[in-house]
Amino acid sequence: MSEFLSHHHWLYTEVGSGSNADDGLVALSWQDAFIRHIMTVNDHPSDKSSQAKGIIHFYRLNYPTIILGPKDTRLKALPEGIAYLNKQGFAPHLRAHGGLAVVSDPGIINISFISNLKEYPLTIDEGYEQMIQWLKEALSPLGLKVESYEVPDSYCPGTYDIIIQQQKIGGIAQRRFKDGVAVAAYISVTGNQRERAKIIRQFYQISEADSQYPNVNPDVMSNINDFLAKPISVEKFKQLLLNTVQQQTQLTRLPDSGEALEALYQKMYQKTLDRNYPLQINK
Repeated sequence: MSEFLSHHHWLYTEVGSGSNADDGLVALSWQDAFIRHIMTVNDHPSDKSSQAKGIIHFYRLNYPTIILGPKDTRLKALPEGIAYLNKQGFAPHLRAHGGLAVVSDPGIINISFISNLKEYPLTIDEGYEQMIQWLKEALSPLGLKVESYEVPDSYCPGTYDIIIQQQKIGGIAQRRFKDGVAVAAYISVTGNQRERAKIIRQFYQISEADSQYPNVNPDVMSNINDFLAKPISVEKFKQLLLNTVQQQTQLTRLPDSGEALEALYQKMYQKTLDRNYPLQINK
């Protein structure tokens, strides 16, 4: 059992999921809004419970999307790389956290927990470790053992890459704003992971990436379903994650956004559009 999970009453939402090319921008904007909103939720609770509130945000992009990291904006030939992604049918978006490009499509789920550091302090490493622990507990019923270490020749490599049987199935990023923290992961559940990796490898080659960027090897990355005799759906995996939380603490849907949260989202959405404008003009 995770002390971190059980310390909170979790509010979950799937806002930002959808099939439009711009849904990734919507999802990223909501995440930026939640990291600010979580402080208000805990400072002015809507109920009399003394339990800290946290937000769990799932989103799934049915329109094939490449979510770039800030470091990707420094690629020498980025416009050519963006043109390649557009030609391949991907919507390129730029996020404010994490280092490098990742793929999002119907076989991948994006998950994050957002919490208030005043309510439960977490170092940066502890934030990553809590995500790994959550995944370990969720996948244990399937007989899968989750590990965490860097896979340098994967796309978006990091110290806390998510590993099953020496294959990377996902990665984690973290964003902080004042006392708010969002720890976000993408998890490849099903689909053609080799093809995803090839797309990212070609993107970096066309963008004239130097040695600061990964030389992506498609053979080091897999999906969860590659290790299961009976495949699971993305929806089923999401339910395993929710079940893990529900077994330990309160879990309810995040109420519809009020005026304050909606205004915060609109402000974050405009920032997201401004951040992504250079990518759009290269279409």
